[in-house]
Amino acid sequence: MPVRLPVPDSARLTALAREVALPHTPRLLRVAPRLFLMTLGAFLLLALPLAGLVSQGVYSGIHRSFAERSLRESRLVAALPPVVAALSGNAAERANLNALMNRYGAVLGADYVVVTDRAARRVTHPEAARIGEHMAGGDFTAFLRGRSVTETVQGTLGPSVRAKVPVVDGQGRVLGLASVGFLLPRLRDVFRDVLRAALPWYLGALGLALLLALLVARRVRSEMLGLEPEQIAGGLRQYRAVLNTLEEGVLVTRAGQVFVMNPQARALLGTAGGTLPLPWPPGLPLPAPGAGPVTADVGGRPVLLAAQEAGDGAVVVTLRDLARVRALADELTQSQRYAELLRAQTHEFTNRLHTLAGLLHLGETREALALIHEQSARHGAHADAVRSLRHLRLSALLLGKFDRAAERRVTLTLDPLSGLPPQLPPGVLDLLELASGNLIENALEAASGTPDAQVRVLIAADPEGVVLEVRDSGPGVPPELTHSLTRRGVSSRGAGRGVGLALVADHAQALGATLTHDRVTDAARTWTCFTLDVPLPGGEE
Repeated sequence: MPVRLPVPDSARLTALAREVALPHTPRLLRVAPRLFLMTLGAFLLLALPLAGLVSQGVYSGIHRSFAERSLRESRLVAALPPVVAALSGNAAERANLNALMNRYGAVLGADYVVVTDRAARRVTHPEAARIGEHMAGGDFTAFLRGRSVTETVQGTLGPSVRAKVPVVDGQGRVLGLASVGFLLPRLRDVFRDVLRAALPWYLGALGLALLLALLVARRVRSEMLGLEPEQIAGGLRQYRAVLNTLEEGVLVTRAGQVFVMNPQARALLGTAGGTLPLPWPPGLPLPAPGAGPVTADVGGRPVLLAAQEAGDGAVVVTLRDLARVRALADELTQSQRYAELLRAQTHEFTNRLHTLAGLLHLGETREALALIHEQSARHGAHADAVRSLRHLRLSALLLGKFDRAAERRVTLTLDPLSGLPPQLPPGVLDLLELASGNLIENALEAASGTPDAQVRVLIAADPEGVVLEVRDSGPGVPPELTHSLTRRGVSSRGAGRGVGLALVADHAQALGATLTHDRVTDAARTWTCFTLDVPLPGGEE
């Protein structure tokens, strides 16, 4: 079993660049840098505000935690016996109280522990010089009512979070207050420590997001055959322009589904609407790839279908209007006929010119003049014979056939009863030209080489229509081909022939005409006779 090797993206890109010009994409706008920058921008735009909100929450939590801690520690200080005793008037305890509170603050990790009397004058303070001064900042009425408060104030040591708890003796009298405080700079230090601990996780998440962005970009680029989005869009526009301007219909099918259908195919199949993919049209044959074209009838219109393998299980099917194909074949056949007639005329005129040159060289001017008059009379007789046809192209065709017959040494005669009306329905004159050219050419070939070779042509109109009759003195149609002579590819002349009569029969059928052939015997000889009867609507003459 053969192994299919993967095709590198660079090779695919090079092959595609040979088929279509791809727009240039600046390096910063390519998929990988674009995803990288978008991810970084999104992370910064979303993560930084989120980090700010989280930081604010963390800072608020730390602030609340220190406030609760300050209240708790202040209550412990307010309940200490030395504090109650000092504020109750014990001089010894009052003298040792400041040192005790400083040691207590160091143990608690507080920035200061302050005890005041009822007038809010400091009894203790980390700075001994401030003892006896009034405590700065905040509410000094709540503790007198026996209430504890926490507050953020600007004190003598700076902004701080502190609590004020009343100191009460055994009888419930308020003796003063106890306050444990933490300076705000300490809170900021704690906040910075928290951010410093979270920063590696933040940077790790950012790095992981950028790495994933690069991997996704590489995967996307691989799926897009190494192309950038602008290049895909540009190539798609150009391929679409090509598909939409083709004269043939194009279908791309895979597994019984149609994935591509250009407007010409939709017009031929009559499927103007519908979103792709669509199922293969029912009743429409799918030709085998590379097996040659097949014909089908689509809505009464003959269509020619051909298929080619496109790889990856896809098949490209082309549809052509068979009538147009036949019309092109008719034009080609007519062109070939005209070329043959021109070649015959050139050959005959060349021979006559050589003869005239020889006669003049020999000084036989009378013989030269006689030859000129003979050729002029013959061509004049031919021109007079075809004048009754009244249609220039048909007359020119018959004149060319006279020269062709002379080249083949066959006597071609146009029946004196020939004649056509000046106006004919559309298509009738084309059919007469096609049929005359093919039938007369076949008759010349059949009669050529036989004794007293003759071909007789009648083109006339009667009340029922137009009749074209071509007789030749040849051997006739072989019996085995009698019933298949008008089929394409069938000919008594060998391989590669059998197109002309098939075209005539197809056009005759389209106009309601009939083409027949028979062997006819008159008093002189037996003829092979082909007759084309073309009806005229309304009995035109």
